Amino acid sequence: MTADCDRPLRLAFDATEAFRPRPEGMARYSNELLCALAGLEEVEFFLFCRRTRRPTAELSARWGSPPCSTFYRRRRLGVAADVWHGPANRLLYRGPLPCVLTLHDVAPQMGYARDRRRQLGREISRSALVITPSRHSARGIVEVFGLPEEKLWVVAPAPPAAGGPRPPAEVAEVCARHGLRPGRYILHLGSRVWRKNPRAIFGAPRGLLQELDLELAVSGEPRPDEEELTAPLGGRVRHLGYLADEEVPALYTGAAALLFPSFEEGYGLPAVEAQACGCPAVLARAGALPEVAGDAASYCDPESVEDVRRALRRVLEDASYADELRRRGLARPRRSWADVARDHLQVYREAAGLRR
Repeated sequence: MTADCDRPLRLAFDATEAFRPRPEGMARYSNELLCALAGLEEVEFFLFCRRTRRPTAELSARWGSPPCSTFYRRRRLGVAADVWHGPANRLLYRGPLPCVLTLHDVAPQMGYARDRRRQLGREISRSALVITPSRHSARGIVEVFGLPEEKLWVVAPAPPAAGGPRPPAEVAEVCARHGLRPGRYILHLGSRVWRKNPRAIFGAPRGLLQELDLELAVSGEPRPDEEELTAPLGGRVRHLGYLADEEVPALYTGAAALLFPSFEEGYGLPAVEAQACGCPAVLARAGALPEVAGDAASYCDPESVEDVRRALRRVLEDASYADELRRRGLARPRRSWADVARDHLQVYREAAGLRR
């Protein structure tokens, strides 16, 4: 394919996830990526959404008020673009443009029914290139779907630009808002689906909360299927509900530890966010977490609640060890979303045949 490399790359982008009013996971990735791409002069983008929806005024300002259109999965889009990007584990596009697919984590795909895996395999085969956030996830994609390695690009995301340790006054204010005492809570952020290991999230702090006068703070609302797990903690669980972006760094800064014992992670952004805020992290020795967090975390076997408790206890009781994890975490190199956007631009150019 030949094209004029002197003009901006024209990108057609599935913004369905980015339009969500409370972005998490893939939605946050899509949102942050669009905001960073909007700052690059080398890109013009056209946003498409499966539902008729307009961005908020804040997002419109950050995205530069790009044109928005609805699209249908089997419709050939009549837009003069160079490449299509499906950023949320699916393409939802059957047109003539070369496609880039972001596959965040292969583990959920392994649990899909055969027909769903076959459908995803077809979308992967239709993609010129596939982006994934870690080498661990890349290995899984090659193993499960047989994708040639040369079609895979590992592009790690970045923590929020507003991350970093927050001042004591801000920490105290945010903690008071949620009924927490700075330094006296263990934090878990994210969903609590099976692979996040809720048995260890609620089981490992058992005994430690009462003994050390701590609470367990978890994002989201109480769930009926977790009552059996939370009952032994004696009312020392705080459900934080949906958290505003600006609250998260203060909660990391004020936490005694992050507890993140997932069985599988394609990346594990909370580990990076915690380290950037000086919060010691207790992580599973599984998935991409060792790759992402390096030597700046306390690791455990996610299959053993006792081993998770051991790693957590050491961080909570050994102040010098916790301080060393904080120092290592803060010293780790940080990517920005501008870096991430430029990496994506390189992938788009490669897929569209616009190499420079």
